[in-house]
Amino acid sequence: MYVLKLLTLCFCVLYLTHTESKKIVMFPGLIRSYFLYHANIGQALIDLGHEVWICVPEFLSGKNLIKYKDIKILKFGETLGNMEAQVFKSAKIYDNFWDGNEISINELLTTAVEFKKFINLVLTDQTFIDNVKNIGPDLLVIDEFLYLRNIFVLPYKLDIPFVVVGCFHELILHRVPFSPAVEPKLPEKINNRMSFMQRLSLTIRTIAELIYDPFTDNDIVTRIAPEKPYTTISDIILKAEIFIVELDHILDYPRPMLPNTKLIGGSSVSEPKHLIGEFKEFVEKSTNGVVVVSFGGNDIPFPSHIINKMVSAFKQLDLNVVWRANVTSPALDKLMTSLWIPQNDLLGHPKTKVFVSHCGKNGQYEALYNAVPILCFPIYGDQFYNSERIRVKGFGLVGDIRKISEEELITTIKELAFDNKCKRHIEKASILFKELYKVPSKEAAYWIDHVMKYGGDYMRSSGQEMPLYQFLLLDVIAFIAAVLSGVVVIFILIARLCYRRVFTKRTVKKKKE
Repeated sequence: MYVLKLLTLCFCVLYLTHTESKKIVMFPGLIRSYFLYHANIGQALIDLGHEVWICVPEFLSGKNLIKYKDIKILKFGETLGNMEAQVFKSAKIYDNFWDGNEISINELLTTAVEFKKFINLVLTDQTFIDNVKNIGPDLLVIDEFLYLRNIFVLPYKLDIPFVVVGCFHELILHRVPFSPAVEPKLPEKINNRMSFMQRLSLTIRTIAELIYDPFTDNDIVTRIAPEKPYTTISDIILKAEIFIVELDHILDYPRPMLPNTKLIGGSSVSEPKHLIGEFKEFVEKSTNGVVVVSFGGNDIPFPSHIINKMVSAFKQLDLNVVWRANVTSPALDKLMTSLWIPQNDLLGHPKTKVFVSHCGKNGQYEALYNAVPILCFPIYGDQFYNSERIRVKGFGLVGDIRKISEEELITTIKELAFDNKCKRHIEKASILFKELYKVPSKEAAYWIDHVMKYGGDYMRSSGQEMPLYQFLLLDVIAFIAAVLSGVVVIFILIARLCYRRVFTKRTVKKKKE
């Protein structure tokens, strides 16, 4: 009896030791949709007994992005202004799209420059740095948003372990063996079955990115952490305890991964809740079903002729429409418009037939989770890449909101709603996703908790400990090239020597004759 009590006491002590509460500070990408899935992961960490803070810039602090009351908010960036709007305006992202232009290198570079400018303001904000220090975090969770990589100087400066979370998983940056022949990259509108020209283009781009990285500053460590030995942002990122990636092999293409990379799907998804209020009333009276329309959390400035085209098409559908838009509905019985919609809950309702979307990360995962075919109208960023893989996987169709006619819009929505081909594909994928990834936010929280307990060194590849030139075998290639060059030079010298001897003998022989 006493032995049993002693064992029970030891077990309780061991359990409490392993579930010790830690302080975690999360830094999402400075785009509102990123805060949604960070909040889900944060709440899952709180459920495991940890204290969670999320850094929220002042311009987003009043948007009610963090809906969990137990998550603590660390505000910063009072001088940033509306950073999102400023970046979109400077890079002319919407203007270029409505003018019919494709994504250009200039647009990407301008966006990178603008984001680096804002991150520099954040990193030089001593009040923000002191506030993070005063929390005394045991771990930082940082979003690997492509344009915000300079922020990784923060854990280096403060000597705090960190975890990388995000949907950008750069194979070279994380030292994953790869081939440009089968690894499409954002924001390219290509899939993993590439033509020769696509493989050539991607290879050239990969080489160019090895030579020049527009997303980080070479002097960022010198400026922000002058007291520390010089290193690069790429080398700092490699020190992450673990890489948690908002991707999977079901929605995305199969890719090679290292043990310290965990694919979790999309953390924005969850089991849909029951609809309430006006949304419940509208959906339940929709006899033939519902189309959910949303172009994300950003207020995209649609031209009036695009709005009129969509309104006219929606009115003619046999289905009712719930549309997240700043538009007054001209037909309240068929078209419900609202500045906010419970998107995941609507997609999870049995009457929802189609999701019309710009195909952002959160929305496509919610559609996959709830097995709703997607009509993709990409506008900027990763949406073109996302839309292409939706088409390739058979989960939906892709259109151009600028060019599609009213009649084509009606026909395409009906095709997705009543032709079961896409529905069958996404239903099968949804079952597989739920079986493999369960609840992604809890999966992310599990691995974050795991590395806080045990560390992540045992999952680290030796390739993550070596310089990039060694990982790419540039030293080996240079040695082989030098040896081959030496052999060629020796062969040429021997050939010349032999030629001269033969030529000399012939000349002497001719003179004697």
